[in-house]
Amino acid sequence: MSLNAGTRLRTRLNRLAVGGAAVLCATVLTTTTALAAPAVQTADTLPGDKVYPESLTQDALTGDLFVSAYGDGSVLRVPAGSTRASVFLPAGTDGRAHAAGVKADSLGRLWVSGGTDRSVTVYDDTTGVRLARFHIPFASGGVNDLTFGPDGTAYLTDSFNPAVYRVTPRQFAAATTTDTPFDIWRDLTGTPAAYTQHTGLNLNGIVYVDGGALLTANTTTGALYRIATDTGAVTALPGISLTNSDGLFYQDGTLWAALNRTNTLVRLKVSYGARTVTQDAVFTSPDLQVPTAVIRSGGHLLVARSQYDKGGPFGAGTPVPFTVAEVEGF
Repeated sequence: MSLNAGTRLRTRLNRLAVGGAAVLCATVLTTTTALAAPAVQTADTLPGDKVYPESLTQDALTGDLFVSAYGDGSVLRVPAGSTRASVFLPAGTDGRAHAAGVKADSLGRLWVSGGTDRSVTVYDDTTGVRLARFHIPFASGGVNDLTFGPDGTAYLTDSFNPAVYRVTPRQFAAATTTDTPFDIWRDLTGTPAAYTQHTGLNLNGIVYVDGGALLTANTTTGALYRIATDTGAVTALPGISLTNSDGLFYQDGTLWAALNRTNTLVRLKVSYGARTVTQDAVFTSPDLQVPTAVIRSGGHLLVARSQYDKGGPFGAGTPVPFTVAEVEGF
């Protein structure tokens, strides 16, 4: 994913803090080929005892890794070739108490969701200078995650309001650095993805797929949906269950999903245009420590270990030092 990924991987392998042997609880393939247990190690260490990492992204040009902190609203950066994060945007920046989805675009801009504060703020990912700020057109709710189309258009999910937002390059150019309302690109009311089935989290992770489609999953029901970027048509994809789904990552016909409460990663095969999606493999391990985001980098996976069940939003307790995991062989 990065021009510096090879260097970064070699550095990591030389300086890893091993998080313990991987425990394979469930591995399922659609073929009869046996799959060796993936190895889970610690790739990066994160400062602070309240960060509760939520989302991951990597700048494709610099190789720098960015991690959002649900616990205090900060954003951390791991420079390419390093294994230690430092604070890039301090807690409370632009009034954020929490930080949810974070994504770097192809122009060196970092998009940071404030979650339930209803905002998304965009920064220069080198200097931290604020470039734009958006807000949802509802009294409550908030952007959970986002992705980019090949033309640079951003698509964003709201887990509480039945809408997918969009920011085109032209809309971004007209945005202000203070507050710009989102364009509701797709109202989900009356579609298969309508928010009528439950009172929990709805759409969460979202990815753009080659061929003009978005894939996004409902955290509570586990349903996976295809949304056409040309018509906005919403289709439920059969035979897929991603209950507790959080972050999604897509690359070259493969989709990875992080299922937070069950300490699980799922790998799926995606056809061109996402007309069909089939489950390929499942990996469950307590070493994932409630995974909330997954990305592919340098031939391996990087996973945000949220530890939400240790003093975070999922339960009481005391977390161990926060880290990003590296998963080999999945």
